[in-house]
Amino acid sequence: MVSDDEVEKALDWLRDNAEAIGAAKERLVRAGHMVKHVKALQMKRWNEQTVSAQEREAVASPEYLEALTEEARAAGDYEVMKSLREAAALKIEVWRSEAANYRAMKL
Repeated sequence: MVSDDEVEKALDWLRDNAEAIGAAKERLVRAGHMVKHVKALQMKRWNEQTVSAQEREAVASPEYLEALTEEARAAGDYEVMKSLREAAALKIEVWRSEAANYRAMKL
């Protein structure tokens, strides 16, 4: 059984972390765009070469690897927040189902 206190904590968590979830999503989107930006800047450094050579050099650069790493971290952080949000919402749904079943049994 999910207690009323657990439901209250889940609701509080959802309310208190809404901005953090939004910030995590913002960071993820920004990091994805930074990967493209870094790649373009790195390709520009090799503009005398063919496009495929520029891309190879850009993708092999430490700056590109750093941008990819940040994107991966941002994605991981966002997925953790999303999973916690889903767990809180599911706990509330379980409580609602249990409460409805209890009311049905009382009748």
